Amino acid sequence: MGPRPGRRVLQRLGIPLIAISLAMMAIGTATAHSGSPDSIHVTVAGGLTVKASGTWSWAADAAPHELSYVGFALDWGEVSSGNAVGTYHIGDGTAATNVVMQPTSPAQGSSGTWGSVSHTYAKPGTYMVCVIIYDLGETKPFATTGWDSLKAGGTSHNTDNSVDGNHTVQAMCGQIEVTDPSPSPISSVLGVTSPPTSTVATLPSEDGGSPLLPLALLLISFLVSLFVFRTVKVGRKL
Repeated sequence: MGPRPGRRVLQRLGIPLIAISLAMMAIGTATAHSGSPDSIHVTVAGGLTVKASGTWSWAADAAPHELSYVGFALDWGEVSSGNAVGTYHIGDGTAATNVVMQPTSPAQGSSGTWGSVSHTYAKPGTYMVCVIIYDLGETKPFATTGWDSLKAGGTSHNTDNSVDGNHTVQAMCGQIEVTDPSPSPISSVLGVTSPPTSTVATLPSEDGGSPLLPLALLLISFLVSLFVFRTVKVGRKL
């Protein structure tokens, strides 16, 4: 006696359901296969330039057969469009900065450090800097676009990361304030040539002395000359 119709229906439905479940499990496993950011440290390096560094962990990457390379990318917090990864924007929004950086220390493993890397802002302000951890695969050279690639955000980016993988800690962020450095008193006068020192004597000013002094000297000189002249003249008459 063959199986009842109800059992046949369950069998027909069961095979696709099992396949769908396995596929979803595979997608979930692949999506979750990336490290997580543990910390971020941002400091001002000078002027409008800052440096960022931190740590990451990847428990699933401890097994020898799971040794993927670790990469990271930074949202410097100055743009709201371009190179999107979820709500984050890598680099300064341009294609030149849309890259997953590597290596970390170590390049593979269950935990390590990333950075430091520097960035110069276009203007002063308060910025939120965030780091995202990426899976770059188990072999080199790395792909330029797509899964396990060096493209951090935007179309065809590497979605094997802590944000797209919906990790508990998707990105680690730190706030930094940068100001426009004011020139120091020394640097502000560099390049200015001082006028030559004058050695020519000048007449006293109205504030620093009497302008009648030259006239008095001239009058005295005239009287002395007159006295000498008259003395000489009288002497001749005698």
